[in-house]
Amino acid sequence: MSFLFGATVLFAANFRAIGLVVFAVILIGFIALFVRNVFEAKAELGSEVELAANRLEYLSDEELETTKLDRSLTFALVILTICAVVLPFYWLGEPGRQEGAIETLDATFVRRGEALYTGGAQCVNCHGGGGVGGVAAYVYQDADGQFLGNAAWNAPALNNVLHRYSDEEVSYVLNFGRPGSPMAAWGTPGGGPLTSQQVEYLIYYLRTLQVQNLDPIEIAAAGTDDPLDAESVLALEAADELIEDIRAEVDRSLEDGEFGSIGEAVFNLGLYSGYRAGSLSCARCHTSGWSLGPSMVPNLLDDGIAACGGGDPSGIGFSLCGGIKERFPDDTWKHPSGRWLDESLSEGVEFVYAMDSTEIPLDEKGNAITDRTDADGNPVPYTIVENGDLADCLYYSELWEPGEIAANAYPFDGRVPLVLAEEDQVEGVTGVFVDPPRIEPAALQAEFDGETITLEDRRVGAGCTLIEMPPRTSNAHYNFIFNGANQGEGYGRGGQSGAGMMPGFGGLLPPDLLQAVIDYEREEIEQR
Repeated sequence: MSFLFGATVLFAANFRAIGLVVFAVILIGFIALFVRNVFEAKAELGSEVELAANRLEYLSDEELETTKLDRSLTFALVILTICAVVLPFYWLGEPGRQEGAIETLDATFVRRGEALYTGGAQCVNCHGGGGVGGVAAYVYQDADGQFLGNAAWNAPALNNVLHRYSDEEVSYVLNFGRPGSPMAAWGTPGGGPLTSQQVEYLIYYLRTLQVQNLDPIEIAAAGTDDPLDAESVLALEAADELIEDIRAEVDRSLEDGEFGSIGEAVFNLGLYSGYRAGSLSCARCHTSGWSLGPSMVPNLLDDGIAACGGGDPSGIGFSLCGGIKERFPDDTWKHPSGRWLDESLSEGVEFVYAMDSTEIPLDEKGNAITDRTDADGNPVPYTIVENGDLADCLYYSELWEPGEIAANAYPFDGRVPLVLAEEDQVEGVTGVFVDPPRIEPAALQAEFDGETITLEDRRVGAGCTLIEMPPRTSNAHYNFIFNGANQGEGYGRGGQSGAGMMPGFGGLLPPDLLQAVIDYEREEIEQR
């Protein structure tokens, strides 16, 4: 097989030469035959009437069926042999021809895309040579359109844009632009000058500018199916260098006192230094005026501004100030050390850890389960109390909601049957349940061993065993930041992406920095 593969490579590189040689051989043979016929022709000795064309006797049957037939069959055999030999050579060269055609087409697209980037569309004026980012002139106005000053808008780096967005999403931005920013619509669907083919040229060129993707799956797939092949090893080394560079910038910003936490530093990565033109920053979209910089908008980190989106300019992203936990409720726990559980970021997790490092098993839905079973043999789940701890209670009270007003609900003993009212109990109306007696925790405390607690929904649990757990967080939130939003698809609780403009950061930042951002959003921004 190695010989065949080697032959494939050899002939793939020389199939054109083989074809030319075959053509030359055939051409030379044709010329030789033509010359021979010319020189062997006899001059006419008389008039056409005297020298009739058919006056000579043709070959006899014996000659036709022997010598003549043998010569004809031999010639046919030679031609057949040539075809039999040449066709496999052509077949061996066909994969190389196809690959060469694709490479040539790709190279042509890249060359045309580069010409558009640097000349035709002049993307380089804002996004810099090689897509490293730059600045664009911007007229800063207030909400009423009044002039506030001339500013330099930080145009993001494009050498990682295809790690943040899909080809289709990048095409959408090129076609329709970015409202609230200097990025205009360049494609004909949005009223711009570029055709759909030219937009595709630009995307082909952008592919050649991309830095190493940090997603482990992409790193492992850099070469063959073997995650330890040479290409994957080189990709891993490049990813490690890039991660080290990102961490160094985060550490520098903290040492210089620019930010108060790792999460805030990553959320605003590049605000003061221009690191990677802000392309790794969440605040670039979620903080109004962030792309103009602190010199033009000095209160970017103030409460009510930072991460609160919704303004102009750069009001592209939604406000994150309040509502984060409504969109992405807590669905898991951290490690007792305070870090995230690496295993909890993927499916098939079987347990989480309590603060004393005890393993708490999970069912297929991610619910923490006790070692007890119900009457049907199913595991009894733990109850999650307000601070995220787990409670295994032997008894839970019921809730009474007179008038179906949840705010007036109170707990009562579910073992006590409800009593229908007599006529003289409820203004002469029968068929209404009388309010059951309100149960007090002290009554249950005396009846059941263990602790008595009040649950978030105002019920009372008795005979409870409490397990102290680490802080809660959300895997759904992490997955959303990692993957981004897709056009027309839902996310979180009730979220819906219109154009899919929320980028995915899984290929841009290491997991621990993504987790730090999520902690910052859930613990600090959520309170604003």
